[in-house]
Amino acid sequence: MRGKKLMLIPTLVLLSLVLIGFAYAHWEKIVTISGTIETGTLELRIVSAADDDDGIDPGKDKDVADTVIRIDPNDPQKAIITITNAYPCYYVYWHITIENTGTIPAKLKQIIIENPYEDYIEVDAWDYQYEQLDPGEKGDYSGYVHIKQEAAQGATYTFTVKYEFWNWNEVP
Repeated sequence: MRGKKLMLIPTLVLLSLVLIGFAYAHWEKIVTISGTIETGTLELRIVSAADDDDGIDPGKDKDVADTVIRIDPNDPQKAIITITNAYPCYYVYWHITIENTGTIPAKLKQIIIENPYEDYIEVDAWDYQYEQLDPGEKGDYSGYVHIKQEAAQGATYTFTVKYEFWNWNEVP
């Protein structure tokens, strides 16, 4: 009798393993998923640029200095501003409109002003840092230029203003 009891244990273990294997084989399924992931695009560009010098020097009654703003053909987020026939204390404001032509929201990370004439002209932009533009949305940005007393009369000054946008979730 004792031998039959000992034989029963391995038989039950073997039978349990067979049932577990059978159940596992019927419940396991391999699922294959295929798909396409399309990432968004981060594209912004200056669509218009103007100044408040409408023929008469701002705050004056003469038309002496001239300001021209153009979009950099190699970088649509950069404006090139040239002031000709400048004189001390001339000032002008610029206004730039940027459109988000991409498919994801963007935030303005920083405004980069490249001014090689810091001793002669003061250039500054209003702080729009972290402002968000959604796809298809336009934003208006402004700044100013002031010709310092040390500047030479009739001089020409050129500088650039670049608006650097990043993915909306990468800027605090």
